[in-house]
Amino acid sequence: MVSAASADEAAKRRALAEAAEWFAEWQAGEMSATERQRWQAWWDANDTHRWAWQQVEGVSRRFTDNLGKDERQTADSVISLARQRRRGRRHLLGGLASFALVSVLTAALWQSTPLPRLVQQWGADYHTATGEITRIELEDGTQVWLSSASALDVDYDHQRRRLQLVAGEVLIKTGKDPERPFYLDTRRARLTPLGTHFSVRQRQADELLSVFEGAVAIQTHGDASQVVDAGQQASYAANGIGELNPADGNRAAWANGVLLAENMLLKTFAAELSQHHHGRLEVDPEVANLTLLGAFPLDDLERTLNMVETTLPVKVRRVMPWWIKIEADETSSSEE
Repeated sequence: MVSAASADEAAKRRALAEAAEWFAEWQAGEMSATERQRWQAWWDANDTHRWAWQQVEGVSRRFTDNLGKDERQTADSVISLARQRRRGRRHLLGGLASFALVSVLTAALWQSTPLPRLVQQWGADYHTATGEITRIELEDGTQVWLSSASALDVDYDHQRRRLQLVAGEVLIKTGKDPERPFYLDTRRARLTPLGTHFSVRQRQADELLSVFEGAVAIQTHGDASQVVDAGQQASYAANGIGELNPADGNRAAWANGVLLAENMLLKTFAAELSQHHHGRLEVDPEVANLTLLGAFPLDDLERTLNMVETTLPVKVRRVMPWWIKIEADETSSSEE
């Protein structure tokens, strides 16, 4: 019998291979309207396809940027041969050149995509898809809000209450149970809240703890420790804890489906918004440091981008169906 984890892994492998093939189609030249419709149908089919496309697009971009001169020439030759093959044959996996391109992408993907962690995320007690936010109430009255693309395990017994943040971001209001201590374990630390309201976000290099009520004790896996009180926040990694700073109360607004911007840089805004949507959201450096003020819905990308266009002298351009770029509005600047 095939386990659920094995089935998930097989599905991800298939999706990554298909995404790499489609990416090669894009690289090979202009696609016909029919091919674009086929790609769109594949992309719309399920979350696994969209996840795989994000991995291919992101990793292939990083991989290409890091190629040496000889490797870059080889990659260019592969793409050139793929273009030639498309004139007589559309199915890219049919030839060695196309297979080489897909193999390069898949190898790079597997080096940068920790598949066991992804399988663990999908198999967690609670998990959310990209763009999904969910609220959970546990047996002791603890309230948990799980952000986009996040995962959480719950391990309660007679002696303790333990949560494990597998991925993403969580907002917690702890319930009262003096007989059982409460812990939140993350990749880099154990957090012990003391009757509190706090959030934790996992990032690539560290984690961010923001405390809104009570206090939370951090004990990193490298044995660094710090108590963070209400109104404070701190970033930490396994080997150390950063300085205490004032907590940004707006950070918790995502639990209500809102992105609050209070003089927020546009590049920061786009990075936050990207956490809740598939595809690539890019900001041109020319407008990256413009600031935003307002409340923006996280679940309605088109409405939010329209609000940004109305608020700032920018325009939103779709480079590809999955790639959105925010640029300077030349019309607005010429009118001035």
